[in-house]
Amino acid sequence: MKIRQAKPSDFKELYALGLNTPEFRVSATESFMDKDDFKGRLTGKNHVFLLAESEGKIIGFISANAKDADSALKNKYACIVYIVVLPLYRKKGVASRLYKECITKLKDMGITNVYAWADMNSGIIPFFKKKKFKIGKPSVWVDKKL
Repeated sequence: MKIRQAKPSDFKELYALGLNTPEFRVSATESFMDKDDFKGRLTGKNHVFLLAESEGKIIGFISANAKDADSALKNKYACIVYIVVLPLYRKKGVASRLYKECITKLKDMGITNVYAWADMNSGIIPFFKKKKFKIGKPSVWVDKKL
């Protein structure tokens, strides 16, 4: 398995992977992230977007937004937006390798704190607990399509 920086040419395959992984969705009204927003994360200076490949096939990705690092606060925050791994490759360390590399890149950017939004029913909570995240009180994402 190889971890590398995502490129704009990976967009179609990455977007399809995210679109077809419903268990990690936050919104009840949207199937996945807006295409333009997702595409902007691939090249944005405030984003870390890594993918995992096995035998030339994309098997997972992680996306983190370090936009909060631009604030005047002493602590610089980044948000893990997505960790997606194909079901066949789960429980094999793919997410952990993506996470570790992402954290290294965030630290290189001066990030001191990381957080994430997670659906309590998504299956990602045990992963975050293993990574020593403090899990707060469950909150509910509320949204409405206008």
